[in-house]
Amino acid sequence: MERTRNNSNNSYDDNYEPDYYNSYDDGNIRSDKKKRRRNKRRRVVLWLITLGILAILIDLIVLLYTGRIWFNSPARKEYPVQGITVSSLQGAINFNAIEIENISFAYIKSSEGKSLKDKQFDASWNNSKDSTVKTGAYHKFSFTDDGKSQAENFIQTVGKITKNGYRLIPAVEVTKSRLSLAYSPEKDTVVKELKEYCKAIKDEYGVNPIIITGDKFYKDFLKNDFSGYKLWIIDLFSKPDSISWSLWNYSPRGKLEGTSNSKNYINLSVFNGSKHDFSKLQY
Repeated sequence: MERTRNNSNNSYDDNYEPDYYNSYDDGNIRSDKKKRRRNKRRRVVLWLITLGILAILIDLIVLLYTGRIWFNSPARKEYPVQGITVSSLQGAINFNAIEIENISFAYIKSSEGKSLKDKQFDASWNNSKDSTVKTGAYHKFSFTDDGKSQAENFIQTVGKITKNGYRLIPAVEVTKSRLSLAYSPEKDTVVKELKEYCKAIKDEYGVNPIIITGDKFYKDFLKNDFSGYKLWIIDLFSKPDSISWSLWNYSPRGKLEGTSNSKNYINLSVFNGSKHDFSKLQY
């Protein structure tokens, strides 16, 4: 008798795939999902780190802009004589309030070029007499006007300087700013006109003015011809160790009580010496 073949149990299906193939595909899928999750976590972490760095940078910029921190911070123990420069940008000045903040001196902008006069100078100059803050006047030198006419503008604006009111010897700021940044003035012309300015000031007041300038500008333009002058160096990023200086303007972001226009900042400076040494700058 012929045996009957059980087709249901022994039939062969061409579409059949062994279980190990399905297991392999499931493993790949799980592996891909894990990779995607890891990549997503990495992206999230990178974004969080980036946002954190941006937040720190923004905070740092705000702190620098508002003057709460700065690149320089001269210690009062090392530099006991600290001062400021002010102009009409700061508005009316209450020198008694500034005195309370341990400010020893203030230089007040008087004039600029051959004809400009700071509109707040007269009020600040007169009001300062009632405090013990020693005050001086400074002129902003122009590279487009002759030195003699600029000196005449300063002299007419400030007038006679007496010892009453703790007055300091005059100063002149010689820096590139605003329009002068667009071109480089001729060195010989700068030297010639500044000499004329200084000569007229010395003829009137009996002293050479303090020269306010930057380290680089002094070395490039003035070093050989004004070596005997007292220097007020502007260096906002580091102490000007490469040059001999009497005063150092270290920050443009000072905030003090006593100015009516608190939106504008004040330039902060220190004197390089003792209080006794500083008294020699008194007129």
